[in-house]
Amino acid sequence: MKKMNDFELDQIKGGDSLVSGPIINAIVGVIRLIQEAGYNLGSGFRRISDDELCPLK
Repeated sequence: MKKMNDFELDQIKGGDSLVSGPIINAIVGVIRLIQEAGYNLGSGFRRISDDELCPLK
């Protein structure tokens, strides 16, 4: 096995994608957050329209 110097080690590039794992994970997290907000908002509208709100005491 050939030993590589520091310059050769700096020239090593891995992968050819601009989108990495953490970026994909962040996008999926935002999509899940928007989806959950939509479910909660829809549930709130449904409960208001059906007059099924919990009484405040």
